[in-house]
Amino acid sequence: MARCGCGGNKCTCNISAGDNITVTGTGSIANPFVIAAAVECDTIRACISAGPGITYNEATGVISATAVVDPNVQTACGLEGSGSAGDPLLVTSGAWPYPCDVDTSGSFLYCDGNGVLRTTPPHTATQNVQQTQTAYPNILVPLPDDTQIEIQMLAVVNPDPCREAFVIVEQEMEISMDMPINSTGASGIGTDDMMFRFNNGNSPQVSVHSQHTKVIATIVGAGVATVTQMRVTAGRGTGGATIERVQTFLQAFILTIRD
Repeated sequence: MARCGCGGNKCTCNISAGDNITVTGTGSIANPFVIAAAVECDTIRACISAGPGITYNEATGVISATAVVDPNVQTACGLEGSGSAGDPLLVTSGAWPYPCDVDTSGSFLYCDGNGVLRTTPPHTATQNVQQTQTAYPNILVPLPDDTQIEIQMLAVVNPDPCREAFVIVEQEMEISMDMPINSTGASGIGTDDMMFRFNNGNSPQVSVHSQHTKVIATIVGAGVATVTQMRVTAGRGTGGATIERVQTFLQAFILTIRD
């Protein structure tokens, strides 16, 4: 340190300590200057945790890392916040309006392969209808009960690829009969007799009829196509009773409303 005027075994330079600095020694070979810096822990912690990505707990003295969020977060459509620790991202939600418990009855949001949020598939409600009318050349009402006169079929397709469908099928039928005096005749759907008539009057009865309905329900799998059928039956025919006309009406209500 010649420029400081050092010579021999001692340096004549003046060294002073600044803030948080200590200087010991005389500058000689045997006792050189030792410069030490001391910084309080609280000062270091405050500096480190001043920016994003780190938090400091003053009570415990623990420094923790947090996720670094892009400061250019764009929010809209109910999404709020910057993504920082002080202003986290929040989704605006409404009040649950139903009497059931949201924890057990609420639906989920899902993320698709493109990173787009999706809800449950939309519900569907469809209807399929078929109506027929057939004239007969006054065929005798058969004697055996539940004899099949016609069988009508209706296609039922569940359009939902995700859910089973609850299907309500309405079956309607009407048989017109000509009934001489003292004749009898019955009609029905399948094995259910809907009507039985006995002409015990003094004159023939023409085009005797009544309309009857039967409702059944079934489950159709997701995306499945099937067929429902109705058997029009007659029986207990005596005394020359004949069938002149049969009308049928089939309709299916196909509902996918369950989650």
